[in-house]
Amino acid sequence: MSVVIPTVTYACETWMKTVSITNMLDVFHRQCLRTILKISWRDHITNAEVMRRTGVALLSDMVSDRRRRLAGHVLRLPRERPASVAMDWVPEGGKRKRGRPKKTWRHTFKEDLNEMGVSWHGARRIASDWCRWRGLVAQCSNRNGRN
Repeated sequence: MSVVIPTVTYACETWMKTVSITNMLDVFHRQCLRTILKISWRDHITNAEVMRRTGVALLSDMVSDRRRRLAGHVLRLPRERPASVAMDWVPEGGKRKRGRPKKTWRHTFKEDLNEMGVSWHGARRIASDWCRWRGLVAQCSNRNGRN
């Protein structure tokens, strides 16, 4: 697992969160854990039991934590930096073009903020205090079962 998780989560901070991506990550993670623990499908061990035995958080929760940490860095950047500008950018007309993904990274980040109990406008203010943002991200991690 020391090689698998970093390889799977490479650049995961920039992924948008969809149900299918979340499911694929968690299924792959549990398959790896079952292989490590030498659990066969014939053993009829539930996914919850596998996670309890390993004491590891879901891979999708790890990805969410990393996305929140990256967002804190971007929110602390000066407003003229390209990454900071992209956080507030809205396309002309306010709509996406036909055929584009309906869910963007910004939508995913707004969902993360809602889970954290923070508004979009309050996020910059909170992120400017590094310790407070870090505590907020850690609080979400604890809620998701990570220590």
